[in-house]
Amino acid sequence: MQYLIMCRSMTYAQRSAAILERAGISARVVKAPQGLSSSGCGYGVSLYRRFDEARDLLKKNGLLNGKSFYRDDGGDYREIN
Repeated sequence: MQYLIMCRSMTYAQRSAAILERAGISARVVKAPQGLSSSGCGYGVSLYRRFDEARDLLKKNGLLNGKSFYRDDGGDYREIN
């Protein structure tokens, strides 16, 4: 399953991906799919596993400030509360 953690800017997405990679969590910076970002052009980090650990790590480092989503089998993004 694909997860997407939204970030407030490209810089925050890059910082988030770097922190996750250093912790051994494979993540990459992606441009948010249309409709997921309230500002029209957003960035986030995409990962396929260890979502809870990634979210906790970003929160601990003050980088968790956006919404989180998972991609369902139909390809639609659903918000994670």
